[in-house]
Amino acid sequence: MSKQETNYNQEAEFDVLPVMKQDREYGFRDYSFVITGFAVATWCFLIGGTLAFFVDFKMAIVASISGNLIAIILLSMSTSLPSVKYGVDGFTSSISYLGLNGTKSYLVLNAIVTVGWTIVLCTLVSKSAIQILNTVTGGDFSGNVYVVTFGLITAFVCWYVTLKGPHLIKIMNTIVVPVFLVVIVILIFIISKNTGWGEIFKMAPLDPFDDPWLNFLIAFELSLGAGFSWWPNIGGLARICKTSRAAFWPNIIGLVFAATVGTGLGVAAALLVGDSDPASWMIPICGSTIGIIALILVSIANISANSIMIYTTSLGLKQIKALFRQRWFIVTCAYMIPTIIGLFWSQLIYDKFYFILGLACLIYCPISMMAVVDFFLLRNQKWDMRQFYNKTSGSKFYFWKGFNLVALFVFISATPVYYFFLDPVTLETTSAFRYATATGSVAIYCAVVYYILSKIICFKMNKGGYGDLKESA
Repeated sequence: MSKQETNYNQEAEFDVLPVMKQDREYGFRDYSFVITGFAVATWCFLIGGTLAFFVDFKMAIVASISGNLIAIILLSMSTSLPSVKYGVDGFTSSISYLGLNGTKSYLVLNAIVTVGWTIVLCTLVSKSAIQILNTVTGGDFSGNVYVVTFGLITAFVCWYVTLKGPHLIKIMNTIVVPVFLVVIVILIFIISKNTGWGEIFKMAPLDPFDDPWLNFLIAFELSLGAGFSWWPNIGGLARICKTSRAAFWPNIIGLVFAATVGTGLGVAAALLVGDSDPASWMIPICGSTIGIIALILVSIANISANSIMIYTTSLGLKQIKALFRQRWFIVTCAYMIPTIIGLFWSQLIYDKFYFILGLACLIYCPISMMAVVDFFLLRNQKWDMRQFYNKTSGSKFYFWKGFNLVALFVFISATPVYYFFLDPVTLETTSAFRYATATGSVAIYCAVVYYILSKIICFKMNKGGYGDLKESA
């Protein structure tokens, strides 16, 4: 590749302008490695440990596959397929249904979730480093000052990888993923040899409710949250995929099945050890040598996962006028500064991580459903690309002063619908939750209401450029 071609490629990767086919970095194999490395980060083990409180191993696997599969298919339809077709990230494409200013407001909510996940993963890398040091030196580095210090170091490493861009992330995962999959196989073998999966299948959940069906629905709901948590990332990666096949199927392979393997190991370990933190159970289960190697590889996977989150969310931040033409370093500063500040309270955020799963459902489910309806049903998969970059009131995506009031109403009203079934903070449920999960109900509500109101209001008032599509058809 010539120097000029390399410069074009880098401009495309670090900008919100559409990425042309010839500038795209990831084929099917490349993206499969990247997204699988993303999927097997420590959060899968952590989520598995959480599911173990409610359901046994078998039902955890069923809940994980079903919840993640539904969420990932919806996410891929809402972000990956549009992004790979037009070469734009998910935040840019959201302008078509949220409006210019609506997308900026959504960026704030999204940043809260992704910064929270970044802090959780940095903390997990920090705890892994502490466990390795404790094992190697025989000392005790478990104090909060060490957790914060190693977390900050991890954040700066992730920042460095992000500044280098998708190419370095691809190289990291091409090396790490095959080795890490071998480690997973070794973990499965060790558990089989020392305990036996027959015993794992017999073990009861750690702290379930009295109702088995309610326990499964909670596990299913948390799995939906885990799946929807990928929303900010897969659109930004799909724009640099070469084909629709490369952008879609690796999501299923990595974010559903590879993630479920990690989740299953997390469930098994939690049932065996009684601790959902992989930094705590990896060495006791695997032994010092294999445990240390596994923690190092998981930490590298976490650094890669964090780098992807920082990269994709920072791309979204370029929608903000003050950051649109700034250097990539300045844009990433807007993400990393709150992350670094939040790391000083990392233990508090880490202990409440399950709240992020509920918040992910609450935010990304309505957005995903509106995106699917808007792109596939209302716009027939056609966009006027110039309107994404027209920041004036003359843009067809300006709607009402930059906000699509229909989308705003649907998004806000989805919150009481969700709470009617489940409180994502306390996990308290109503009787209705037994018959229709919170996220499932919100998904149906948002899709139906958004479609009807868009037809009644936006089409008739000629807002959003829908009328032009109708005329062209």
